[in-house]
Amino acid sequence: MPKTTGDRKTELVATRLTPSLKQAVRKEAEREGRDISEWLRNLLIQELRDRDSLPDRLSIGDLEDDR
Repeated sequence: MPKTTGDRKTELVATRLTPSLKQAVRKEAEREGRDISEWLRNLLIQELRDRDSLPDRLSIGDLEDDR
């Protein structure tokens, strides 16, 4: 069942990585049982929280850490 609260994931951010960096990211994502996109999204959310830069409208229900 799709989530009904919070923002929908409609925006795309593309970036280029070296093969070794992508391999390291993939390895960590797999270790946590996540795909690369989900792992990077959670990393960004945590970094924004650490910097107190997270928008107020992002709710706990939007986070994917609770697996």
